[in-house]
Amino acid sequence: MISQIEIYNFRSIKELVLTPDSLNAIIGPNSTGKTNVLKALDLVLGEGWTTKAKVARELFNDPGQEVKIIVSFSSPVSVDTNRGGQKEINSIELTMALTPEFTAKTTCNDGQTFYEQAAFKKLCHFVYIPSERNLVQEMRVSQWTMLGKMMRAIYENYVQHYGDDEKLKGDFAEAMEPAKTFLEADFSEADLTFKKFSETFIKNCKKNSVGLANDFEPSLDIYNLNWFYKTLQIHVKEKGNDLSFDSEEVGSGMKNLLMLSIFQTYSELVGDKVIFGIEEPEIYLYPHAQRALYKNLISLSETSQIFYTTHNPNFVSAARPQDVIILRKDVEEGTYFLEKSPLFSKETAESYWHKIYTNFNNERNEIFFSNKVILVEGASDKVLLETLCSEKWDVDLDECGYSIVECGGKNGVKYFVGVAKLIGLDDYYAVWDQDEEVLHADDLLKEVLDNEKGFEFLPDMESALGIEKGSGDEKVLRAHEWASSINVADIPALFSGVKIFLSENENEE
Repeated sequence: MISQIEIYNFRSIKELVLTPDSLNAIIGPNSTGKTNVLKALDLVLGEGWTTKAKVARELFNDPGQEVKIIVSFSSPVSVDTNRGGQKEINSIELTMALTPEFTAKTTCNDGQTFYEQAAFKKLCHFVYIPSERNLVQEMRVSQWTMLGKMMRAIYENYVQHYGDDEKLKGDFAEAMEPAKTFLEADFSEADLTFKKFSETFIKNCKKNSVGLANDFEPSLDIYNLNWFYKTLQIHVKEKGNDLSFDSEEVGSGMKNLLMLSIFQTYSELVGDKVIFGIEEPEIYLYPHAQRALYKNLISLSETSQIFYTTHNPNFVSAARPQDVIILRKDVEEGTYFLEKSPLFSKETAESYWHKIYTNFNNERNEIFFSNKVILVEGASDKVLLETLCSEKWDVDLDECGYSIVECGGKNGVKYFVGVAKLIGLDDYYAVWDQDEEVLHADDLLKEVLDNEKGFEFLPDMESALGIEKGSGDEKVLRAHEWASSINVADIPALFSGVKIFLSENENEE
């Protein structure tokens, strides 16, 4: 497993050092540099080695400086050397330069010459699934695709089990009548077989079909029995109507599920030392299917290391703080990550899971994705501020990547102020009712007031703004009517802080 990633001068990244876990959710606004982390890993650990032919200007943040990417491992990868011994690989480093000439050099263990690259890639490599899913490409049975590697391993295991390639062909010819039974025989408990592959793949497709209008079950057809590993065809058959479709003809959501199912199957069967990177696993998936896939990724991370980028609240959990890597970008620093508090940890989450379960939901998960967040008690506060933003202040919250999050009361506001501080998010603002309560000197909300990062209505929103009191949807309606009808010049000075907070431009990229 990767224990540390160091990236210097690569694309949007000037300097970035990450210490990943087994499952890593890389989140942040668009153009922050999330994908660049995956691309950096792919350059160092991907299928082909990076040569000077791959060096290009767009890879460099500063063309006058070299790119350096260092990947360190939690335990060494032992590879066979050309001299018959073994070498322990603790780290791999890629350097690239544009001047005085194009160069690309890969070394290991702090600068040692790396002769064992091919042997290393067979034991440990990075499988990258970009956001532009190409099922047709991934369905090709070649040495570079996950499907090709599994089919080739199956075939080689057959050859080894039956003696040699010619004997395998003879046995096939002799057993042509019961060929399907022959091929699907689970002849070994330890080795990868077609039966294990097909059962595991179908199982994962079934799990990932949660939330689809029609359940589906793939059909794996073998047309050339002697060379089945090169001629695999995957069809999709919908239950209830007996219709069967070639995998290349189905919709984008189904293609995404099929490709991710191949990824999961590869991870379960041969991926013990493979590191996976996937961009936006949520693409094309219905919410129920997204949640099911997220659970599957958590399960897979018990045996494989996974990196993924996401914009979807269904793919993060406050109960798994160790997974969350929040990126930001500005002109001076380039891409950087928000420094989490040591208290935002797996151990703390396990101790306070009940509070996390009570306080967090998909809407509140937006705190992890927002450029700025306003924390309010309830729906009436939220609609009031949303209306002021859209109708009076000309602030498009969605365009700016800002969120107004209902926290479920004053204690909830206090709780999420604490969460913002734990994840390293300083761009928050809080609004709540005093409710005639006395704040203690050490209260977190008093700190918010002292730092001018929020305000309180005295004693509550309706009284402070002269809004007729009500309950439930009446409160929401009256808050909206007040914000819609008030003249900009008459908006109370109480709101000046939140207006300034929203209008402050973030650093230009």
